[in-house]
Amino acid sequence: MKISVYSLSASDKKVSEVIDLALKYGCDGIEWWCRENAHIDLNDLKNSANEVIKLMDASGLVCAGIAPYFKYNESADYIAKIFEAANILKTRNVRCHSYIFDGSIPVDELMQKQRKWLEEVVMPEAERFNVRLNIEQHHIHICCTPNACRQLVDGLPEKHFGIIFDPGNSAVEGFTRPEYSISVFGKYLAHVHVKNCKQSQSSEGAVSGRRYKMDFGSLAEGDLDWIGIMKMLKKANYEGFLSLEALDKRPSETKFEQDIVFLKNALNEI
Repeated sequence: MKISVYSLSASDKKVSEVIDLALKYGCDGIEWWCRENAHIDLNDLKNSANEVIKLMDASGLVCAGIAPYFKYNESADYIAKIFEAANILKTRNVRCHSYIFDGSIPVDELMQKQRKWLEEVVMPEAERFNVRLNIEQHHIHICCTPNACRQLVDGLPEKHFGIIFDPGNSAVEGFTRPEYSISVFGKYLAHVHVKNCKQSQSSEGAVSGRRYKMDFGSLAEGDLDWIGIMKMLKKANYEGFLSLEALDKRPSETKFEQDIVFLKNALNEI
């Protein structure tokens, strides 16, 4: 397994500063935040990607993926521009969420709608650019559980479609034991997001049916046993990235200093 950081974890830093921190703390790669005025800027996508890859090549780091934000109605032309940026950055991994579920539209209807988009719009472009669109397990979305993630992509070619395992998101909604999740994902397990959380004493922001919300924080102090999760990933022969997605309020370098060091030590332990 390799260690990367999702650059949104250091959203206050410039691209060069994120690269410097990744080098300082021994990362293998960086997963790049991709939207308007982000590290990969959707306002100037091709030029932004070219600028980033020059710095990445000079650093020796690799691109672990890009993380744009889709609405699942994008045209083939729009998708092609995102996938072209992935090619420029020398990565096959492109992050994709699923529909938010608020109860107004049945889950099955949203599943069918997104699957149709994946099959008819995304797949031809994924084949043309040889990339892999990875559905992220995410709370509040229709793919909040491992089974829902698998349902959305099942039967699609795993060369071009995968799943992002996010135990931190599952702790907020849809938690299952890691060994169960990994088994359900099977051949579609493509990427892992790393963060931790623990129950707060605040009800504000809690998911429906739950009294208290979960607060994100350092890997060492949360409810999730990341050493145990990594052992299960190793047992399943996972060789991809463990990508730190630390979106809490700690200073950016503190996240690297605490969490990347934690991950490196954990890898050594297992």
